[in-house]
Amino acid sequence: MAPKIPQIVNCGSSTLLEYELEHVRHDLSLNETEETWDKIARAVQYLEAIAKGTTQDLFPELVSAVKLLARPITNALLSDRSRLSGHAAELVTTLATCFKRAFDPLISAFVPSLLQGCARSNKVFVSKSKACLMAIVEHVQSPLLLPHFRSSVSDKSLSLRLIATELVLACMNCFNPPDLETVSRAEDIETVIRATATDASAEVRKCSRSVFEAYKILLPGRLDECVIRAILY
Repeated sequence: MAPKIPQIVNCGSSTLLEYELEHVRHDLSLNETEETWDKIARAVQYLEAIAKGTTQDLFPELVSAVKLLARPITNALLSDRSRLSGHAAELVTTLATCFKRAFDPLISAFVPSLLQGCARSNKVFVSKSKACLMAIVEHVQSPLLLPHFRSSVSDKSLSLRLIATELVLACMNCFNPPDLETVSRAEDIETVIRATATDASAEVRKCSRSVFEAYKILLPGRLDECVIRAILY
């Protein structure tokens, strides 16, 4: 029987961090098969334990290491095996929770795959992907997330459109307001409102109205007659 994965692997030096990372690189990069998927899952869990035990001063090194492992981690996120994809989602959630804004370099690596998970037909995959994305919004609070959500609100998948709209609303509820006041981020939000205000789904339209109400409070300076007309019509 394989040994139990520890909850935390303490890494207080660069040497120790590199030593522990060597434990996961090989198995994490295996091609997924019936014979290898459990090894991959265990490597994902071990990497999560490393993240929990790495001291803050080593976060830049760990971020760089994770970025090099982004492809096998995203492969695990998109696996049809719920246990493997679930462990990968838990890993990314832990990374976001630990790193906070230091997670920024990993947004483009993991967020598109998590959004893809929100469009799957299996509700278990959708739920885990959504929970992970919500954790990223809450703990990272990065305006770099908004363009990813904006591009998803026009997707053919209803579940993805709704979740992307909910994620934008979550951003508006917890982000530092100055991060939303830049022209590019304000335009992201306006694009989301325009795309979702007339969505075929009543749920999406309802969430869109909530986004617009938050927009009026956070960005009153952009609420001139021209902008209102563009958003509502």
